[in-house]
Amino acid sequence: MKKIVLVILILATTVFGLLINNPGSEIELVVNGESLAPEKPVKSENDILYIPAETLLENLGFQTVWDADNEILYASLGDFQIDFPIGSREITVNKNIVTLAAPAEIFNEVVYLPVRAAEEALGVFVKWDEETGVINVVTPQEFFDPDKRDDQETPLLNLAYPPKTRHIYYGHSLFVFGTTQSYSQILVTVNGDPVDIFDPRTGNFLTMVDIPRGEEFPIIVEATDLNGTTMVKRSVLYPAPWQPMPGEPLTVHDKLLVPAEDQILRLGDTLMLAVQGSPGADAGFLIGGRGNRVDMRELAYPAGPSGEGGIYTAFYKITSQVVPTSGSSGLLKINVSLQKDKKVVNRELPGRVRFISETPYKIIEVKEEHELKNRGWLYVMRPGNVQLYAATLGGTGYSTSAVSYLVEGTRYEAVGMSGSYYRVNLYGDEIFLIHKDMVRELQGMSSLEPSLKGIELVENVEKISLVLLATERFPFLVEDGNNKLTFNLYGPVMNESLVLPALPEYLTDLKLEPARGEKPGSLVVTIEFEKNITGFRGRWDENNLVIDIYKPPIVNRETPLKGKTIIIDPGHGGEDIGAIGPGLIHEKDVVLPISLHLREMLTEDGAIVIMTRTGDEFINIYDRPERIDQYNADLFISVHANAHAQDAPATEIRGLMTLFNYAHNEELAEIMLGTMAEEMGLPAFKTWKRIIAVLRHPHIPSVLVEVGYMMHPEDNWHILHPRGQKEFAGAIREGIYNYYLSFTE
Repeated sequence: MKKIVLVILILATTVFGLLINNPGSEIELVVNGESLAPEKPVKSENDILYIPAETLLENLGFQTVWDADNEILYASLGDFQIDFPIGSREITVNKNIVTLAAPAEIFNEVVYLPVRAAEEALGVFVKWDEETGVINVVTPQEFFDPDKRDDQETPLLNLAYPPKTRHIYYGHSLFVFGTTQSYSQILVTVNGDPVDIFDPRTGNFLTMVDIPRGEEFPIIVEATDLNGTTMVKRSVLYPAPWQPMPGEPLTVHDKLLVPAEDQILRLGDTLMLAVQGSPGADAGFLIGGRGNRVDMRELAYPAGPSGEGGIYTAFYKITSQVVPTSGSSGLLKINVSLQKDKKVVNRELPGRVRFISETPYKIIEVKEEHELKNRGWLYVMRPGNVQLYAATLGGTGYSTSAVSYLVEGTRYEAVGMSGSYYRVNLYGDEIFLIHKDMVRELQGMSSLEPSLKGIELVENVEKISLVLLATERFPFLVEDGNNKLTFNLYGPVMNESLVLPALPEYLTDLKLEPARGEKPGSLVVTIEFEKNITGFRGRWDENNLVIDIYKPPIVNRETPLKGKTIIIDPGHGGEDIGAIGPGLIHEKDVVLPISLHLREMLTEDGAIVIMTRTGDEFINIYDRPERIDQYNADLFISVHANAHAQDAPATEIRGLMTLFNYAHNEELAEIMLGTMAEEMGLPAFKTWKRIIAVLRHPHIPSVLVEVGYMMHPEDNWHILHPRGQKEFAGAIREGIYNYYLSFTE
């Protein structure tokens, strides 16, 4: 068999080929810091640079075999194998098909591999320094912990998760991931079992371990090769749902106490009390040191049935017996007592209670938007299970969820307080919470008595504004749907002579009617559209509520991005590292280069690009979207890499995800997900509607993209590689391009 010399073409990640301005000069090849002297020197053909592949592959530990009959070159390292068929753009990398930019060819009995083959097949990073005449080829060592001793012969092993400190984990299935050396014959095991997923190109691994509940559990990771074994030990604890207190001595826990903060309540409100103490006792409480002791019920476990678990609860309805006829009571102490076998123990709760007779308690108005930040949410309390083991807003013991971001200038009637939060009752018995720092008290006002005098429609090229003419400001909530918006107005009385305006062409229906069902005493405005909108905003102009409805943009099909102002938000930064990577590279480190590549591409398309950060700096998540109004932006896109939730089947969940806040952005999220999946060849995991702080503004198209999972080796191969980062940028650019093209159909 005639011996064929294999030469591999390796180029920089950003170009198709390396042009050689001085092909006669000597070129040095450096692989992982070692200068090589290959038998076949680096040379150029038609102004393109080539590197001898045998030298490169053997330096990385590969063995090569040339099949002359089938004209295929085989390169193998243990179970990792690459097949290079001559004349075909499709090569096989570890049993997966990879398509090259051009096929391998034979010239003068020498096999040449085309551009980017080293990156696509091996994952190496290549840098050409034309001034020094040096080609640097580097395997993905930056995925590793570089703190390897000079005399260490056993494999490198970096365990990214679980962390070094004793780890509290809430789930039976623990994911374990990290990295070891690439291109090496290494066996990685976790507690004696081989890992589920291992990528020999990067050395990244991921596996799942079942852990018991309520006991310390060791995690032992070993990386073994012919030179020996490297071991890393960690410890995790999946805590029991609650830790019962001993029966003796009789005691009440000094921290697990509700209410945890002061409460200001009115007639008809309910005060929840909860403590943990010794099980099997008779429990009760007394407010203000007077009156009759009220019994408490013992639960078998938090939020569970009655039984001897030492969790004592009571739901105390505020009646006219305790509410003064006028004014308010003082702040009254709440004392809980346990009695058992003639023994008694008392505990004063940290939260006290004040009863008020006048309602509303205060009239409040939302401050300017730039002052709101992370507390600028309207929350609803969720009565039900006792939240004794977690801090709750206002110290009430009730869980809460965010309903919407507060709108500057909106007024509410506060009916009381829970800790630092005003209590607001919009309808029925539901209580909403607003942080006191987000609003100002309006002096001299005892109530809100708004009326709706009329409705106007104002249209221009960009938007349609629905103006609700009112005598004063009032609370409202928005429900968004496909081609539809519903505004629930709380408090205003409708003028009987009110007439709805004629509809412009873009609107298909406008209704104003009394609310039904769960929301008595309010009005509902329903707006339906011919086409999906690109945004909406409710704002106050004096006492009038203005609802701006943004029409689809006018797009030039030939240059859809020209003149568009696009905000790119690279997630995290600075001390906020984001999702943990398998080595020293984390989410903040990969989304920035993706975003910078994207900026370059969009700028070339004629877009005006605004970055929320261009370096490794911390930017408050509530400051990022403020650039929307500052630059009158047309689109906001936040770039992230994903992390698995605790107890998620991490080895099975991978791929791309897009998130959106409002229904009118669902189409953007779907177009972006589909385009990225097609461009990258990665799974389209899902689109997800969620209330996300960075996407809280509804008036421009906004989407958050997750470019795969940082800890999944099949995803992070693309996420961590410089070439993959540029490809992600190109895929996102195509998604934006396709979104704007959708308006031309």
